[in-house]
Amino acid sequence: MSIGVIVLLGAPGSGKGTQAKALAAKNNAWIQISTGDLFRAEIASGSALGLSVKDIMASGKLVSDDVTNQVFESQVKQILGKRPAKVLMLDGYPRTASQAESLKLFCAGNLGLSQPVVIEFHIDEDIVVKRLSDRLVNAKTGKIYHRVSNPPKKAGVCDEDGSALIQRPDDQPETIRKRFAIYRDSRDGIVQVLGGEKSLKKVNADQSPDQVSIELGRAIEAL
Repeated sequence: MSIGVIVLLGAPGSGKGTQAKALAAKNNAWIQISTGDLFRAEIASGSALGLSVKDIMASGKLVSDDVTNQVFESQVKQILGKRPAKVLMLDGYPRTASQAESLKLFCAGNLGLSQPVVIEFHIDEDIVVKRLSDRLVNAKTGKIYHRVSNPPKKAGVCDEDGSALIQRPDDQPETIRKRFAIYRDSRDGIVQVLGGEKSLKKVNADQSPDQVSIELGRAIEAL
């Protein structure tokens, strides 16, 4: 039986990571594959590839498509070697048409992966800006709060360990709009490579997490 591969496509702040984590918690052998987590794992492994990624990120440069593809393939092989999987949910990969082409070739290999299908988290730019610009994070633990929908009990302080909450530099409105534009410019190319608009399933991400979860479940059932 092949392993399903679902690309969760959406702008930063669309909630795809939150939903992927929830699905992984509910479904045995459903695995969230986050690009950021893969980079961190490759760096932690001490491999030559990981050291290369560390140097690139430390210099403030973007990791190239070629290196990103190498990290993805290296880490997925390791993940599948350690635990059984029924579904891989890709969160943050692919981010370009070139990466999408590489993903298709990788899935056509001998790991038992099915060809990727795409579910898009659709949301307006202004909503993303509002959502992310009100986000606060504990820099030590990664715990995330929101000034409106999920505020801490005490303003500016983490409920769990009392650490000061900060706003990430990339959660400033101007930066959020730049990130949204990057997604918008790359989105069509990714969709075209992975089957086109007709095969695409869409989820309205401008809803409560529970409502998005219900709609996402229906989209997955329809694949």
